[in-house]
Amino acid sequence: MQHDKPARPPGIHAQTIGECWLGSIRYVLNHGQPHHDGEVGLIELLGLAVEITAPREEDPIILAHGDPAVVTRTLAKFARGASMPERPFTYGQRIFDMDGVDQLDWMVERLLRKPDTKSATINLLVTGSTAAGLPCLTTLDAKIRRGQLDLQFFFRSQNIFGRQYANLAALARLQSDLARRCNTVSGVLRGYVASAHIYAFDIDDARKLIVGAPIRIADRYHELGPRPSGA
Repeated sequence: MQHDKPARPPGIHAQTIGECWLGSIRYVLNHGQPHHDGEVGLIELLGLAVEITAPREEDPIILAHGDPAVVTRTLAKFARGASMPERPFTYGQRIFDMDGVDQLDWMVERLLRKPDTKSATINLLVTGSTAAGLPCLTTLDAKIRRGQLDLQFFFRSQNIFGRQYANLAALARLQSDLARRCNTVSGVLRGYVASAHIYAFDIDDARKLIVGAPIRIADRYHELGPRPSGA
């Protein structure tokens, strides 16, 4: 007799970005499958949906446990005019200067012209690119509903333990700026991660973190992570 596997529970619903981060780590550890990126092992979950009802850039869980250097660097990568010589692109370049177009200005104009629009959506990929490194964040979408601006995102890939918390802080800052320019306030931050993963070298610390150990993580991706290969 064949028994169906238990249905995977729905995604992460949290009030804050720190709570979302811890919930996402737990979710990937509990439901992910062994995989690899080149020679580097990882646990991967395909298809993680997250929803944060009160996103704030400043978050006590991240302040207590995140790597401040990762947060600072990620916020800088999302900033207008951001340029990092060691990187082929920054999110700031893709958002504020995509082939000469300021995509955030484009979103604001569209939202102000028609606040109920369903099409304030931007893409961060360059069509046909053969570069080894592609943006992990590929799509942003804004909707004004119930008097608030909701921001939605799609990540093709996300390092849940080592990067998600900083990504969410940067997106919360972007959402707040977008809402201010549209004369409203931030609402829900929600999105989808196609490959939500935790690298093998982070698994022990990830398990400690979700059981409440007083640890502050240190980024080890640049030392131990996979080399860019188009994955």
